Amino acid sequence: IMFPMISSVDDFVQAKGMLQSCMNELKNENIPFNENPKIGMMAEIPSAVTMIDDLAFEADFISIGTNDLVQYTLAVDRTNEKVSHLYISHHPAVLKSLKKIADAGLRYKKEISVCGDMAHESRYIPFLLGIGISTLSVDPLYISKIRKTISELDLKEARTQADLLLSQNKILSVEEIMGITK
Repeated sequence: IMFPMISSVDDFVQAKGMLQSCMNELKNENIPFNENPKIGMMAEIPSAVTMIDDLAFEADFISIGTNDLVQYTLAVDRTNEKVSHLYISHHPAVLKSLKKIADAGLRYKKEISVCGDMAHESRYIPFLLGIGISTLSVDPLYISKIRKTISELDLKEARTQADLLLSQNKILSVEEIMGITK
């Protein structure tokens, strides 16, 4: 069970409490259910990134919702054509947020997955794998493309490139390293 839009430890603990109440009702009514579900959260709000160590301690797993994380980190509505050009998934602040979440998952031995556009865009796969993310949630339409991308990767090189990308503080520098042309 995964809770979206978690902004604080309080949110997550409250959501888990509500789930426990529902499970108690099911038990009292003798309705069969999974009594030990894995309980996780979406990391997609900047406040969750700031609190990620505390949230990782509380959660069984974390999924990074990259579309919302980019939008809320950069305060850019990706659907508004007047500002959508400012929605940049490879912005250094986004990359560093992803790394912070991945590190918390590794530290607390929690599975971290990525969903959203970054999970199916081949140019981001080396970075995601390079920071330690090993689970991608993608539409079946993209599975063969992503499998091919992963099969052609050298994990050591992906880690080196991820470190290089994380050392950048300019979008243009990140684009040069990633080979992104406009």
